[in-house]
Amino acid sequence: MRSDLNLSSIRRILVTRFRFMGDVILTTPVISSLKEALPQAEISYLVEPPYDALLQHNPDIHGIIPFQRHRYDHCNWVTSLRLQWQLVQRLREKRFDLAIDLFGIPRSAWFVFFTGAPIRIGGKFRYRHHLYTHTFDTKTGWQTAIEFHYLALKTLGLGQINQIVRSQPKVYLTSKEIDWAENFLKTHKLNKKKFLIGLHPGGTWPAKLWPEHYYAELAKRLHRELDTQVIFTHGPKEKEIVRRLKEKVEEAAFFVPLLSLRQLAALLQQCDLYISNDCGPMHLAVAVGTPTFGIFGPSEPDIWFPYDPRQGHRAIYKPIACRPCHLHQCPRLHQCMTEVSVSDVLKHVENVLPRAS
Repeated sequence: MRSDLNLSSIRRILVTRFRFMGDVILTTPVISSLKEALPQAEISYLVEPPYDALLQHNPDIHGIIPFQRHRYDHCNWVTSLRLQWQLVQRLREKRFDLAIDLFGIPRSAWFVFFTGAPIRIGGKFRYRHHLYTHTFDTKTGWQTAIEFHYLALKTLGLGQINQIVRSQPKVYLTSKEIDWAENFLKTHKLNKKKFLIGLHPGGTWPAKLWPEHYYAELAKRLHRELDTQVIFTHGPKEKEIVRRLKEKVEEAAFFVPLLSLRQLAALLQQCDLYISNDCGPMHLAVAVGTPTFGIFGPSEPDIWFPYDPRQGHRAIYKPIACRPCHLHQCPRLHQCMTEVSVSDVLKHVENVLPRAS
C-alpha cells in the first residue's frame, strides 16, 4: 500500500466513466473491489444518461450523478457554461476525498480536477495528467479492459490485478423487473422451458457488424435444425436493420420492440444464450449472467471480451491478417466478419445446448 495515502480517512469517493454502455458495465468489477477495500466509503458515480440506468440498484454505489452532456452541448455556450458550473458546485459540495477518472478525456479530467478532491487519480494522457494528483501508466500493466480500470486501484495500493480478473461485470435487477420480463415472455407466447436464444444484429460501428443475411440464416437454422426459440433485440438507431431482417426471417424468430436499458437487461437475463456483435448489449447480457457469444472483427476480443468461458461465454472470430484495425468502416472486403460463417456460430451453439438442457 502506498505510504503517501491515508486510505482509512477516505469517506467519500467519486468515480467517473461518462459513457458508453459496454464501457460503463466494464467498470463495475472495479467499483465492487473499491467498496470491498474501503467499506467505510460512500461511492458516487458521474455518468451520462441513459447509461446511469445500468448502475441503478448496485449495492456498492451510494449515489449516481447524471452528466447531462446532450443538454450541455445543445444550448448556447453561456447557458452551457452556467449549467456545467452548477454541476461543479454540486460536486464540490459533496467534498469528495478521492476522485477517480476512468475515462480520461479532457472533459472528465477537468471535472475530476474541479471536485477539489485531495486525491485525484487518472491515466497519463498528454497534458491531462497534470489535473490528477496520482497517475497510472496507460500503456503497460494491463491486458483487458477490466484490468485497465483496475490500474487506478493499483495506484492506491489496493491489491494485485490478478485478484480482479476473476470478477465479472454485474448489472443488478429488481424482483419487479424480473417479473416484468417473465410476463413479457408469457404475453408473447415464448415458452420459458424451451431453449431461448437472443440475437443482436446491431451496433455502433459498421465494421463491427456481422452481415445481416448471416443473422437471418442463423435464426432460421436455429429454429429449424436445433428447435430453439429465437428473439431479435435492437437499439433506437437500428429500426431499419429490424425491418430488413423481418423480411428475411419470416416466422423463425420474434422481434422484440424497442425497450429501455433496464427492460432489455431483464429480458436478456431470461435468455439461455445471447449472440451479439461487439457492442453494448453483448456486455449487458454477460452482466446479467447470460452465456454470451460475441462476434468480433476489427477489435480485440482479448481486451473487450474478458469473460470466463467456463460460464458459457465465447468470443468468435477469424485470425485475418488485417485485424485488429480499429476502423469504423472497412476499406476492404470486410473479411474479418464475412469469414465467420453461420456454420461456425452454429457449432458453438450445438456445444452449449447439451449442457443447458
